Amino acid sequence: MPSDQNIQRIKAVILTILLTITIIGAGVYGYFSGTSSPSPSSTSSSSDNNDYNNLKNRVNLLSQQVRSNPNDIPLQQDLGNAYYDLGTVARKVAPNEAREDYILAIKYYQNVLNTKQDINVLTDMATAAFYTGQNDLAEKSFQEAMTERPDFTQALFNYGVFLSEIKKDYSTAIRVWQSALDQEPNGPNADRLKQLIPQTKDKLASQQKTDPPSASTPSNKTP
Repeated sequence: MPSDQNIQRIKAVILTILLTITIIGAGVYGYFSGTSSPSPSSTSSSSDNNDYNNLKNRVNLLSQQVRSNPNDIPLQQDLGNAYYDLGTVARKVAPNEAREDYILAIKYYQNVLNTKQDINVLTDMATAAFYTGQNDLAEKSFQEAMTERPDFTQALFNYGVFLSEIKKDYSTAIRVWQSALDQEPNGPNADRLKQLIPQTKDKLASQQKTDPPSASTPSNKTP
């Protein structure tokens, strides 16, 4: 069973993925806004700034601890998580800093993964790589996570987002999302998937109309 901390980390992965979709996705993804009702913008802005300052302090504290205990892998993981969360908040309050925060998260996640295999760390690292434009690392890490645990629906969900938003590989995204939905038909992402899949099928149909395959190339089929 994953620990409460790991569960929270995965929740953070999904939340930040959805925030990204809101920013970079086509309009159909705009309904995503996280798991709670949105608060007034002034309150939200104040809360974001508080979170940002608190996370900055946490990163500084953990960085000092890691320098004193460079072989402490749980500390490295905590610091990676802190940088990941800092990057998430920085996307709204200090966007010029967000990429560097995610890059540092990747650095510490890689240190952890050099010592132990952790599906949560691998998924977080893949998502952080997605944010920094390191698409090869993101795809490789998502695929490793799914090879390790083909039933890990959070990795399936996030990889589907990557395929749809970055690769424009709608056919594979649909297949990956359908696999996640089949495994957890009543899971926390089920409602999102039930909307994403038909919307992405429409995208695939439009893609095939505007870019028809050549006679020698088999067409993609919607699963």
